Amino acid sequence: MRNDKEIIINILARILYEVETHNISIEKAFKKACSAYKCPRDTSTREYIYEKSRDFIKNIIKLRCLAGERISRKRLAKLFISNPQIIDEKIDLGPWCRYSVPKWLYEELRSLLDESEANSLLSSLDKRFYWLRINTLKASEEKVLRLLEEDGIIVERDKDLWYLYRVLDFKKPLRYSRAIRNHYAILQDKASCLVVEALKPEKGDKILDMAAAPGMKTSLIAMLTDEEAKIVAEDISRKRVGIMQHLMMKLGVKKSVDILLADGRFSPQRSGYFDKILIDAPCSSSGAMGKDPAVRISLLKRDKINYYRKIQESLLSRALELGEEIVYAVCSLLPDEGEEILLKFSGKVLFERILENFSRGYNKYSGFEYFARTFPQRDSSEGFFIAKLRRSI
Repeated sequence: MRNDKEIIINILARILYEVETHNISIEKAFKKACSAYKCPRDTSTREYIYEKSRDFIKNIIKLRCLAGERISRKRLAKLFISNPQIIDEKIDLGPWCRYSVPKWLYEELRSLLDESEANSLLSSLDKRFYWLRINTLKASEEKVLRLLEEDGIIVERDKDLWYLYRVLDFKKPLRYSRAIRNHYAILQDKASCLVVEALKPEKGDKILDMAAAPGMKTSLIAMLTDEEAKIVAEDISRKRVGIMQHLMMKLGVKKSVDILLADGRFSPQRSGYFDKILIDAPCSSSGAMGKDPAVRISLLKRDKINYYRKIQESLLSRALELGEEIVYAVCSLLPDEGEEILLKFSGKVLFERILENFSRGYNKYSGFEYFARTFPQRDSSEGFFIAKLRRSI
């Protein structure tokens, strides 16, 4: 299969079609393409094709800069497979082409950061970072570390979060590790964990998670409170709610979480009941390009941001009706979904400074010193915006 270029070219072209046409993740597109072209079942070959597809999608904007916008998907895939060194050739291209990101996104980031920092950020968008969260609801730290070592996974304890380890090296795909298969350890990005840390959940708290599925943050709240908080987790998708219910059982969350099918913008919850509210809002996912290179393609349409902004504002408005202490977060590098959303509510809320060891918000916005941001080049994590606020009136 590795030498059968024509089959791989067809698979890559189909993946690009699925991503561009249906706006889906690289994983979903890969599954669809493999179903259509009968990818082999053996692990090594399938992993090889998957990594090729990630590299192809990651570099698609650069390839179109080199070959022209009108070139067919199959010809682009053939160019990539037949002449892979073209990606690294020193050709005079616009900087957004070199970084393989939409032009508007490059210009936005350059307006927010100095040249050196912007270039460092854009270069880091290619990188994937793996973090493992010890799931103390199911296993001890000692047991998890022993299993990881036996499976050839080298990890390093995080300096900020006691339950988190960064993966430095591994011999086979992480999903085959016994610790991960048994949910003793959970693949969860550090930035995702920091959202929960900003909430500071405590035993006895009544907590609402407004856009909860698939439930990684919900399960972390349950773990940090030893399942002695009352957590209500809402999500708008019936399918995702079903997945979350199944996942909570696998993760050892037995008693602390009620999962509801509900649109957080119109949450049926009673005003004033909750001590704390978490909003990990739907967003552009511009901070997760390393995890899913298909995001680069979805961001070609700038109007996608406006679609999410309306949802984000509505979620935050409803949260302010339901509780006083709120953490708002998005996996986004863009102020449109972070600082600008929060400042719309500045007359109604008080901001609380959080996560002192991490970057502040973009300094062109008032109140930036209260907000926290994570960046891949600084934190080896996804790019998140995190803010904590309290209702003032």
